[in-house]
Amino acid sequence: MPATGISPLLDRHPELCGLAAELTAFLDTHLPEPVCEGDPRPDWLALRTQAAAAGLTGIDVTFPDEQGGQGDQGGPGEPRGRVAQGVAMFLAGQRDCDAREIFSTGHAAMPLRHGSPALVRHTREAVLGAGKLAGIASSEPHSGSDLRGFRTVLVDHGDHYTLSGSKGLISRVEEAYGFVVFCKLVDRADAGRADLRDVPLSAVWVPADAAGVLTETTDPMGMRGWSFGHLHFVDTRLDKDFLLGEPGDGRRIFDTHFSAWRLMMSLVCLGAAAAAIQESAARTRARTVARMPLAAIPSVAARLGTAAAEVEAATAWCFALLERIDQGETDVAACSAAKALATDTAYRAVDLALQLHGSEGYTKHTPMEKRLRDIRGLRIADGPNDTLYSVLAHALLAGDTQAGDTRPGDARLLAHR
Repeated sequence: MPATGISPLLDRHPELCGLAAELTAFLDTHLPEPVCEGDPRPDWLALRTQAAAAGLTGIDVTFPDEQGGQGDQGGPGEPRGRVAQGVAMFLAGQRDCDAREIFSTGHAAMPLRHGSPALVRHTREAVLGAGKLAGIASSEPHSGSDLRGFRTVLVDHGDHYTLSGSKGLISRVEEAYGFVVFCKLVDRADAGRADLRDVPLSAVWVPADAAGVLTETTDPMGMRGWSFGHLHFVDTRLDKDFLLGEPGDGRRIFDTHFSAWRLMMSLVCLGAAAAAIQESAARTRARTVARMPLAAIPSVAARLGTAAAEVEAATAWCFALLERIDQGETDVAACSAAKALATDTAYRAVDLALQLHGSEGYTKHTPMEKRLRDIRGLRIADGPNDTLYSVLAHALLAGDTQAGDTRPGDARLLAHR
C-alpha cells in the first residue's frame, strides 16, 4: 500500500524513508490488509511484542550512551523522534486504528521522560524491551477531563503514598501492565480537608498488579481491539519513587505529553482516512452507473477530491507541529485544535468512502464500518473536539499563541481538555 499522505514529509525528511520501509514491511508481513469487523481480531498485544523484538516500539525516544550514540534504541544517525513516531502512526492507521499501539511508546513516554532513574530503567526493560503496554488514567466518571475537578487523591505518608479514587472510561484497562494516574497530592494531615480544586495536579505511576487496583470493563461502540473500562484505587500503596516529576508537576507533564499524543491519534485517523480514499478511488473507477464510471460523475469526483485535499492538509499540519516539538517548541493550543480538525476530517472522509461503497460499505465485510466507529471514539478520546477547538479560540482571544509557546494558559480555559 503506497504511503499516500506522507510522501511530502518523506521528501522533506529522506532520513525517514528507511524507517518507513521497515515499518511497512512489518505491517505487510503481520497485517497485510485493512481489518474488517467481520474478520478474526488480530492479537494486537502479540504484534506489539513482535514489534519490540524488531526494535520498533520506542521510535520516539532516545537514550544517550557512553559513546555519544543512542544506546540500545538505535545507532548514531538512525531517525528517532516525534516525527518518526508520527510516520509509524499514520502507516499503522492505514491498516487499522487499533494498530495504533503496535509501534508506540505510548503513555510510557511519561515515566521514561519524567520518572526516577529506577522507574526509567524498569520502563525501558518492560516497554521497549519486552513490548509491554502502559496505560493512562486521567478522566474521572463525575467530571470527564476537567483536570481541576479530579477527586483521585494521592496521600503522602512520609515514606510512601496511598492512592484512592476512580478513573474511567479508559482504554487498555486489562492489557496495560501499569498506568500513569493523574491525581491530587496532599499531605496526610490534609487528607479529607483540602479543597481539591485548589490542589495542583500531580502524576504517579501505578503498577496494575498493585494491591487495591480494581478493574471494571465495559463494551465500547468502537476501538474494540483493546479493553475499555474503569479503574478503582482502594488505598493503593505506592513507592515514593513512582511520582513523576515533582509534586504539582502533573499539569506540565499532561500538556507536554498530550500535545504530541493528540497528534499521534490524529495521524492514526488520517492514515485510516487516506486508505479509505484510495479504496474509494479504485471502486469509483471500477463501478458503473448507467454505463458511466462512477468516477466520471462530477459530484462524486468533487466530493472525493475535497476529502483528499482535507486529509492532505490536516496531515501536513500535524507533521508541521511534530517537527516543531522535535525542535523544542510546543504549541499546546494548536496541537489541541489540530487533533480536533484531523479527527473530524478523517470521519468525514471515511463516511464518504462508506457511501461510495454503497450498501456493501454498510457491512462488516469492508473496513469502512469499523473505521467509522473507531474514529468516532477517537473524536472523544483525550478531550472532545468542541473543547479542543475552544482551546485555540481562547488562546487567540487571550493573545497567548506564540511560536514555541509551551505555557498551558489559563487553567480555567483549558481545564476541560
